[in-house]
Amino acid sequence: MKKTTDLRHPIRVHMTNITGLGAVQLLKSLLPSLERSPSHVLKVAYLPTIGELANYKIADISTRVIYYKRFLPNAISRIVECIVPFAVFSGDEPLLVMGDVPLPNCGNQTVFVQSPLLTRSASSGRRLGAVKYWIARRLFQRNIKHVSAFIVQTEAMRVALIDTYPEIGNRVYVIPQPAPNWLLDSGLKRTARIGKLNESLRLFYPAAVYPHKNHRLLDKISPLDLDKWPISDLILSIPDAINPNPALPWIQCVGRLDVDAMLNAYATVDALLFLSLSESFGFPLVEAMWIGLPIICADRPYAHALCGEQAIYFNPDDPDSLNSAIVHLHLKLAEGWWPDWSEQLKAIPSDWTEVAERMLAVASGGRTGNLAAIN
Repeated sequence: MKKTTDLRHPIRVHMTNITGLGAVQLLKSLLPSLERSPSHVLKVAYLPTIGELANYKIADISTRVIYYKRFLPNAISRIVECIVPFAVFSGDEPLLVMGDVPLPNCGNQTVFVQSPLLTRSASSGRRLGAVKYWIARRLFQRNIKHVSAFIVQTEAMRVALIDTYPEIGNRVYVIPQPAPNWLLDSGLKRTARIGKLNESLRLFYPAAVYPHKNHRLLDKISPLDLDKWPISDLILSIPDAINPNPALPWIQCVGRLDVDAMLNAYATVDALLFLSLSESFGFPLVEAMWIGLPIICADRPYAHALCGEQAIYFNPDDPDSLNSAIVHLHLKLAEGWWPDWSEQLKAIPSDWTEVAERMLAVASGGRTGNLAAIN
């Protein structure tokens, strides 16, 4: 046993509600760095019993792994979890909660908040989603008193969160995240189009089927106007059975993609198209910037916070606005333009080791770092 183990600060990490693709990729990149921390030791990891994280192998055999099985439907179980204090989540060590909504009475708790839908200005795009996040906001408000600190990805999210819950103003820390490890390790970089400059565009939208991902905007495009759209392919990572507009011949619904398929898409498409009304983790935008791809995205604060002036924006409720943005990109690329993301990437950590240490500093109350330097 390493002598330094006893000198490191103990930490617990709660991940029982992490099943979404973006969230899973974040944890798969973050967890190894948390485990390798020179300043902290992972004492307890709370994992789900379903999804990819259920199969995650903790490297240190001294870490206690607790699998939290949900016997009720996930949404109901999560509500119960955020109302009823469960003894399994209590402990003396600080707890880093990766699931948006704070837990009740579980000790010193830091919550990573990734969903803007917890803020009052955000829209889920559907009435059912509005009800769901109304409940989540009530639970969030109820458990604020149990939280020592909150971690968010962007300044835009910090402002929106404080605007909704003013009492947490001095407890919110901004810690951006880089692209996931599988992309960082690939070394993939793009500096120009693959085909001819004036060819129709190959676009990629990697997003699961959630209302706020806004796939339904594509349903508003009339097949009678195909000549107005300079698109040869639009790749969607959703099942073909839920194609939002089968009348558009350039839509390709390919389902969930593995790492190799994602890399192949990023290596061959002309741009990332991002329709989302709000974004939980922002990974596709960060991925596209790190690779060097052009980006067309919704005119929303989260997108401006990440992409600045290099992206091309559109009104996510208006197909004509989307058309104008795509036509604009087609013309710019035909003239030889390519984006320069160097300024935006300066604000994004270079690796997950840096992210882990900053998160752990917040979770441990600044005992291993200067919290004032984080924001």
